[in-house]
Amino acid sequence: MLYTGGLEMFTPEIINESNNEFILVANHNIESIEQLKLSIQYNKSRINYGKSHLPSHINICRLIYDLRGQNVADDFQSKIIDELSDIATLEFKI
Repeated sequence: MLYTGGLEMFTPEIINESNNEFILVANHNIESIEQLKLSIQYNKSRINYGKSHLPSHINICRLIYDLRGQNVADDFQSKIIDELSDIATLEFKI
């Protein structure tokens, strides 16, 4: 096991300093309700972890859900928005 001295790293896909934001991409299969719930739970944790490990001025998360090629139920996007819009701005690639 590699000892890191308690230093955990967080690397978002992009940091946009001019907008004080970090960008994450969720390329998860969410074709079932179980998969959707796991994705939402994972992204909540990922966003909160990221906010705690980035400089304080980088405090806005933009989360991009890449849903291309999936058969996603119509109400799944609204479930994501309901669960995550208080901690991130959301985009959907369909």
